[in-house]
Amino acid sequence: MRLHRILPLALVVLQVSLLAACQPPLEVTLASSNERLPGPAFLVDEPSQDGGPPRYDVIRVLAEDGTQVWHVRALSFGGTRGRRVVYGEAPEGFETVQPPLPLEDGRLYSIGVSGEASGALRFVVGQDGGVRPENE
Repeated sequence: MRLHRILPLALVVLQVSLLAACQPPLEVTLASSNERLPGPAFLVDEPSQDGGPPRYDVIRVLAEDGTQVWHVRALSFGGTRGRRVVYGEAPEGFETVQPPLPLEDGRLYSIGVSGEASGALRFVVGQDGGVRPENE
């Protein structure tokens, strides 16, 4: 293949890589310090939206071993969404891909929220059913 054909392709690949690397972050936090089983609540914020609603289309919760325990996705992709997410409850405009499995005491989980932006939070379920961020 000649250089004049390879160079444009290489530039496109580079641009796509740079755009993917610049994906804005979502901040995922617990809704309060008193979250408990069976349905802890999380807040999703997108700082780049200057107070506007976050942009995401998929919510997944995984156990530490990689087992998916809940998965929902938007019925139409590319919109803004509510800030509050409750484990096991599909937000308005979402459909359930995998119904929620019960979260277990003493286990580590990760909730990932993605779309035009993405973010995640690792959280631990205590022996008493309380939910806290992994690093607390």
